[in-house]
Amino acid sequence: MSRKNRPKKTLDRQLRDLEDHLYFLKESLAKLASGDDGYLKLLAAELRVLVCYSSQTDGLLWRILDEYQIEDTVHVHLAGNLNREHPLSRGITFIFASVLRAGHGDPQLVPDYYSLKYIIKECEALVITEIGYTHEKLILQVAQQMGSAHEDDGADSHLIELSAIFLSNQSILNKVLMLDAYLVLEVGERAIAWAVKTQNFVIKDRAEIVISHGRNQLFPYDNIGDFEYSFSPLTPEGTMFFSVSHPHSDWLTNSNAYQFDVIRQGPLSVRAFKHIDKSVVIHVEGLCESIVSTRQFIPNTDQTAMIVAISWDAKAAKFFACGEHVDTVEYTLTNSRRANLRQLDRVGRNSPCPCGSGKKYKTCCGKFN
Repeated sequence: MSRKNRPKKTLDRQLRDLEDHLYFLKESLAKLASGDDGYLKLLAAELRVLVCYSSQTDGLLWRILDEYQIEDTVHVHLAGNLNREHPLSRGITFIFASVLRAGHGDPQLVPDYYSLKYIIKECEALVITEIGYTHEKLILQVAQQMGSAHEDDGADSHLIELSAIFLSNQSILNKVLMLDAYLVLEVGERAIAWAVKTQNFVIKDRAEIVISHGRNQLFPYDNIGDFEYSFSPLTPEGTMFFSVSHPHSDWLTNSNAYQFDVIRQGPLSVRAFKHIDKSVVIHVEGLCESIVSTRQFIPNTDQTAMIVAISWDAKAAKFFACGEHVDTVEYTLTNSRRANLRQLDRVGRNSPCPCGSGKKYKTCCGKFN
């Protein structure tokens, strides 16, 4: 029987399906939040069913919302897509901006009401090596290559790189898909509430799911050992930008101390602390055998967040805060790092990149030289 000739499900059956998938999504979210990374597979699979266009069919949640004119807006801070015309966008390796609920993001990024469907389908969840991934594309990639939906034996090199980037002890893949899941649950439960009120829909009696966050330790780098791939070695020269911010709008000037999220990308790990004397400490691991760190007073700024940049080469790391160069720390490379740099120096521009990505050296690690 062709797809167009299949009998259409009743509204009650569609709502039953929606209720089931929302419950499974919440269950997966709770397990993932508690520290069981295996549930990323199920979370991605449920998001795929609910909000992704797949197998010539749009997501179940969108079909119900569209047919019965149910609102899908969410009140969030939304950074928008990367401006490809901006000079700093050239050669960018990774950028990520959370979609945060109103009141939990940068106050200068004014929250507004946005269509969740627009966010999922049109907005970039992240950019890695200049390639943008919308939320929908990322969900599909994870579900189909790392999850339970038509799982492949291989995985896109970008997914493997993203598996080795950590923020607040969470893989960035977990972070993005968990944020998506929270918003999908909000809109999905709105649809169920509409059905209860207008269609006499009866919700199933199920055990309550409590979402608690039980992560309290750093995760090892060897999670990518599941793949026949090695993460890109640290490039000879490079720059990492990140934003240091806090929900308190006066965090830069108040006398409180804060410990900010840990950022990990491949061999690099960065921690930031704000002390009560209004200085900030930045620790960087992975540039050399020891920790490279600096402690500087926060430059005067009217911004609600401080942009920190770390620029490195084979001899030293330069630290920037609020656009100002605040310190240079010299160091001695380990033998293994020197060996990596010598290997990169010997590779031809059109040769396969030694990082294992499958790309030519000139379009991968070599473009940073």
